[in-house]
Amino acid sequence: MRNILVSAILLIVLNIFFTKSGYSQFQKPVVGALIEYEDFATSTVENVPCDFFKEAFAGTIRRVDIKDRVDLKRLAGYANEFKMVKPKPIDVRVLLTICYSETKEEYCMDRWGLFVNKWTAKYYSNKRLADYILKRCR
Repeated sequence: MRNILVSAILLIVLNIFFTKSGYSQFQKPVVGALIEYEDFATSTVENVPCDFFKEAFAGTIRRVDIKDRVDLKRLAGYANEFKMVKPKPIDVRVLLTICYSETKEEYCMDRWGLFVNKWTAKYYSNKRLADYILKRCR
């Protein structure tokens, strides 16, 4: 009986550790995604903040609608790799919308791969997601 109790506690602790550390196999299913972007070579007089991306580049924003199941699964994997970083000035060139079955998340990205969650205003790095977006925006 004691061995079963110790094993159960160990499994619970390991499950909590791996879930908190990002090693969990669970991914929210992504049902769609939209990349809205401005040419990365476009220069502006001032940095474009997340909230003014669409207004600053009205009429020149390009869109990539991602619907392919393989691409959506890849994107879901990349979306689980965000690492928090310290806030710094951002000059937005991309608005990424990730749609899940019941919710959506929006991230702004600058030309160097710095992300900002549009609703929480938290800053992240995510090299694989940034590379994926840059490749899709060519």
